[in-house]
Amino acid sequence: MKRIAGILLWTAGWAWGQEMVRVPAGAAERVDARSGVAVKVTTGAFLMGATEVSQGDYEKLMGRNPAIYKGDKRPVENVSWWEAIRYCNRRSEREGLLSVYDPATGKADRRRNGYRLPTEAEWVAAGGEEKSEGRLGTANTKSMAVLAEPRLKGTAEVGAGKPNSRGIYDLLGNVWEWCEDWFDAEGNVTTGGPSGGVERVIRGGGFLTPATGWTKGFRSSMEPGRRSKYTGFRVVRNDPGPEEKLVSEADWFAPFAARPQVAAMPAVGDVSGLRDKWKKLLGSPYGKGFVPEFKVVETFRESSYDGTLGYLGVEIGGSEKVLVMRPAGAGTRKLPVVIVPFYDVDAPAGKNLGGRNFAGPGVRSFAYLAVQRGYMAVAIRWFGEGYGESYAEAVANLAERHPGCTGLGKWVWDAQRLVDYLAAREDVDKDRIAMIGHSLGGKMTLYAAAMDPRIRVAVASEPGMGLGYSNYEDYWYWGERLKELPAGTDQHELLGMMAPRPFLLIAGDSADGDKSMAYLDAARPLYGVDGLGFINHRSGHSPTLDSVRRAMDWIEHWLEKETR
Repeated sequence: MKRIAGILLWTAGWAWGQEMVRVPAGAAERVDARSGVAVKVTTGAFLMGATEVSQGDYEKLMGRNPAIYKGDKRPVENVSWWEAIRYCNRRSEREGLLSVYDPATGKADRRRNGYRLPTEAEWVAAGGEEKSEGRLGTANTKSMAVLAEPRLKGTAEVGAGKPNSRGIYDLLGNVWEWCEDWFDAEGNVTTGGPSGGVERVIRGGGFLTPATGWTKGFRSSMEPGRRSKYTGFRVVRNDPGPEEKLVSEADWFAPFAARPQVAAMPAVGDVSGLRDKWKKLLGSPYGKGFVPEFKVVETFRESSYDGTLGYLGVEIGGSEKVLVMRPAGAGTRKLPVVIVPFYDVDAPAGKNLGGRNFAGPGVRSFAYLAVQRGYMAVAIRWFGEGYGESYAEAVANLAERHPGCTGLGKWVWDAQRLVDYLAAREDVDKDRIAMIGHSLGGKMTLYAAAMDPRIRVAVASEPGMGLGYSNYEDYWYWGERLKELPAGTDQHELLGMMAPRPFLLIAGDSADGDKSMAYLDAARPLYGVDGLGFINHRSGHSPTLDSVRRAMDWIEHWLEKETR
């Protein structure tokens, strides 16, 4: 038996080669990494695996080893949440303990004494947010090259690094770890977690995850049926205490809730070959597009619209989350569409739908505002939120599946598949499609509209019109490819490709300001008299209510003009 900075126990689990560390009951105040709000986390005493479940332990019990980065002492990965809870149940049965999970629904009875996944609160209580020790990736997010070597090497052996203050290894780094809870984007970690959701929590980051502010507290989520070589798990069980009380089988189904002078950009000139040039620079997952299938996850009704949440099959074996919002009472008649790309669908809808990013209704709820004006509003998630545990894993997956494709190239592909899907719907006016986005969504709008003429109107809020105005060098956008662009290449050429389709830029003197007008001026000869619009609210990065109202007016004006 071994003791490290706390009480380290051998339990019946020793047969599977794993030590369990006792974490005492208590309440701790922490500052939520996303919201900055102080919250209190309370847990009872529990035992947690000192290490992640190894491949050797998993194979011994389950009869197979699904891991990609092979090694008996390496953590098992490439297991879904469902497979992780099946491991917990089987391990409980082998050791004469009561299984915690209903295998059909995944519901847990935490009064039982068997093995289970940690709740998010338990992960925090065990020291998961201590940043002193952790086998994470580099803090450099400017080059995809920094992902290449660790992606080849993969995981490290469990327990080979340094433990945290409680004697637990790799709560940060090595692999992301499944938690029991449904994901709540607001980040208010509670004792029991939300009563429902779409995705399950994963915590801790992995060997690729950058140790920077982009990690959002080493907190992320995945659909419970998904497998990834960057995600594994560890087990916990209730502290048995001096006299272990068992829950009877009868309790199994217990219930569970003045413009400055700036350097002029060269005029765009001939645009005939620009789209081919940019398509080559961006890269693409495939050569030929297709109309994807939309798999519905849930439907719901709000007072002003009917919502359909699902996943759009944008590539072979890959999908993106999409929310379709139709005005109440619209029936099946053809409607113009406003597409809203963002990190996830929640913020555009102003509704918590189980995604990773939600801050409540507000000025960025573009999809909600559009549906109030009688449009079909369609929110789509950015691949960086759904293609992997976090941005690093998403980019690494992209590099493996589609070598040579940039993050922006992947997005353009996804956007084109969404338009393919919408154009094939009988309730869509395919000649009246607009797109509006803020920040990341502004970049997505700029590129999607430039590369797809079917997007008739575009509004970008604070995208960074110049490639040097924002973080385009991060590997989820361009990475090192940015330095390889031909001389003179910049995003005024995207505006040239968009012409004469109307484009409105919203600036706030953050990523964009009066200096951005040089880019609009370079493309202006290709537009009509009023086809290029510019608003500078000078209030910082977030749009103001007035600028958003004017943006919606802009979309309405030009979409209606399409029918005149």
